[in-house]
Order: sequence, then C-alpha cells, then structure tokens
Amino acid sequence: MTSQKRNVSKCRLISRFSDERGAFMVIFALVLLVILGFAALGVEAGRWYLVRAELAKGVDAAALAATKNISNPYVNPVQLAREFGLENFHAGYLGTPGSGLGEVQFSASMVQSNRVAVRGDVKAKAVLAKVFGFDTVPVSAMSVAEKRDVEIMMILDRTGSMSTGTKFADLQKAAKSFLSYFAETQAQDRVGLISFGYTVSVDFPLGNDFVNPMTTAINAMKPFGATNMGDAFDQADGPKGLPDQSALPGSERRQQFVVFFSDGMPTALTNKFKYNNVVHDRAVVYAGPGNCRSWEYGSMDVRTYLLKPDAVITNDSQLNDANNRYGDKADTTGDGKSLAASACKTLTTKWYLFEKNPVPTYTTEYCNPSIPNGPLVKYFCETARQLTLDAAQVLKDNKILIYVVGLGTSNELDEDFLKALSSGEDYTYITPTSSELEAIFNKIAKEIKLRLVQ
Repeated sequence: MTSQKRNVSKCRLISRFSDERGAFMVIFALVLLVILGFAALGVEAGRWYLVRAELAKGVDAAALAATKNISNPYVNPVQLAREFGLENFHAGYLGTPGSGLGEVQFSASMVQSNRVAVRGDVKAKAVLAKVFGFDTVPVSAMSVAEKRDVEIMMILDRTGSMSTGTKFADLQKAAKSFLSYFAETQAQDRVGLISFGYTVSVDFPLGNDFVNPMTTAINAMKPFGATNMGDAFDQADGPKGLPDQSALPGSERRQQFVVFFSDGMPTALTNKFKYNNVVHDRAVVYAGPGNCRSWEYGSMDVRTYLLKPDAVITNDSQLNDANNRYGDKADTTGDGKSLAASACKTLTTKWYLFEKNPVPTYTTEYCNPSIPNGPLVKYFCETARQLTLDAAQVLKDNKILIYVVGLGTSNELDEDFLKALSSGEDYTYITPTSSELEAIFNKIAKEIKLRLVQ
C-alpha cells in the first residue's frame, strides 16, 4: 500500500517536471523571439542612422553650395541645391530605392533673400524588421544655410615706391577686380577705401553702392611719399571705417574684414607734436635711403615735416606747400616753443613719443641732436612698426579678420612683420611680382564670400 502511494507520488512529480519543462521551453522561445526582434531592430536602426547621416551631409552640402551662389546671376540657387544634393546622395545609395516609390528626393526654397532651405527625403529598406511588418522606413533631413552681409575696408599703399614700372597700375587693376566680386550685393554689403602715403585719406567711407565711387577713387590715386601704415590701420575702425559690433548679438553682426596692401615697411607715423608752442596731431617721416626693413640705416635722416594727417600729397610742390603751412622742416627735437621762449634758441619740435619710450642719451626736450646715423633713426623705425602692429591688434581684438598682401622681395619686406599684422599665415600673401596681384586679390574675394556662408 505504501509502495503504491510512493509510485503514484513519483509519477505525479515526473508529470509536474515535464509540464514545467514544457512551459519553460515555450517561455524561452517567446523571449528568444523578442530578443531576436530587438536585435533585428538594432541592426535596422543602425542602417537607418547611417542613411540619415549621409542624407544630412547631402542637404548640408546642397544648402551651402546654393547659398554661396545667391548673388551669382548665372545660377539658380534652388535648382543648384537639388542638383548638389543628388550629387552627394544619389538614387540607390546605401540600399535605398534606385527608382520609383521611396527614391531620394531633394527640395529647396529661398528663405528671405539671404537663406536657402534644403530638405531630403528617402525610404530606407527594411530587412530583418520585415518580421514586424516593415518593408521600408521613411528618413528625412533638413538644413538651412545663410549668407551674411559683409563689411570690408580696403587699405592700399600709394607711396612713392609704387611708381616703379607697372606696380601701381597692377594694384589699381587688382583692387577694381576685387570690387567686382561684390557688385551684385552692394546694396546689402558695405565696403570702404583707405589709402596712405605720407598721410592717410579715407577715399570712400564704409558704405553701400560702392563699386562706381570706389573705382573712381582708385583711378584717382597717385603714388608719392612715405609709408604711414599705423595711421591707416587706426582709421580703419575710425568714424568712417568699420563700426564696433561688440554690443550686438552674434546673429546681428556682419562679417568684417580688412584687406591691406603694401610694398614696403612703415616709414612715417602720426602722433602728437608741439611746434611753436602749439600741440598738433601731425605726421612725421624720415628722408634718405632705406626702408626700415633692417636696422642698417646708412645716412637716413628723420625729418619732422609735421604734415596734417588728412593731407593728400601727390607731388613735391604739395609737400612743400603743406610743410610751409603746417610746420617747418626740422632735423631737431627740442621743447617745441617759439624762438623767443625756446631754451634751445631755435625753432624746434617736441616729440611726445619720447615721453612714452625714451631714447638713450635723448630727452623730450633735447636740443639739436645729431640725427643722421644716430639712435633716433632706429627708434623711429621701431616705433612706426610697433604703432602699426598695435593698431592692427585693436582690429583683431574686435573680431575683424585682416588679409595682408605684400609686394616685394625679402630685402624690401619683412614677412614675419606682415604675418603679425594679418590674422594668420592663411591670411598673408606675398609676391615679388606685381602681375600676380590681380590673382591674389581675386582669391581673397572668393575666400571672403565663402566665409560669409554658415
């Protein structure tokens, strides 16, 4: 009896184990199916992500290409966007449909006058996910590119050294060619022109509709005089130059550039001087061989011409006239007082530069120093150079990008100095041949137009 009960219990236990094992197998099968489903979806999701990533690259490239050509009269930006999108993501790419339903489609539209919006749509094929009833999955991407308005100050060298050969004519041609790249957008963009010799002139204040008046101003420039670079950079952010945008939000700021050209080194500067007991803002230059390229000066003399900073002097007659009106040519420093009051007993000019950076053996009221071959010449060249670097740095601190074009050989230019003036090596162009200037100016114009797109 006991044995029979034991056998019955044993059978029931075996039956229960069999039932539980069967149930476990059913549950395992269901869980495995779910796991395989998620694995399939994971693989599919990775494929869809890749398709979308490549589609996004295509619409970004299409929007940028179209925006760069907004001002191109020979190109339809909307059509260009569609074509550019298909070049980057063609039908059938990454297993997408090669034709028919689900084939990649690009659409584009102008948003206001300076933006292009591009959208891409395609169907990504499903493989493992078909188990769940998905044959394709829609994938889309969108991009908007904007062309920003630009402000450019051109600073051109019209010094006497530019009169050699075809240098000045080549510069004028290059500058006018540069302007032509912005002719279609001159109602929105703003460009200005500064030129420098002994002194600096703002030939066209920063403004719109600039091509014709700037072309006239460029044609009217005549090469003469020394190289007053520092004052030219100073005036680039003056009242007629590039405005301060620091208070504006980023979305409202224009891209600002300076395009600077010279064939030499600083040989003049503008500063405060006292002449005949009156303090003036005046330009002072040196005369003699050399160009401040090195510290081997020969017999150079520093001469206080005391020219008005805004005087445009194009010949010796104008130079002499300006000198007679605005200050005696003097090879001296001194106290700047009148003849009767001067401790030096001669008409002298007090250089306030000496107060900031004293020269050994000189004082701010030193009478009749021996200037030729003396430390004053070295001091003058170093100071003119540093004032130029300081003025350029002010512009760069205000987020203004500076392109520098140098014309000359290593004996005429200091490449390190020009690179220091610019926004970096990629913004510095140096050529010994003036016939290359037009190509360089055109390249800079193209680079600026590319930088305006974001």
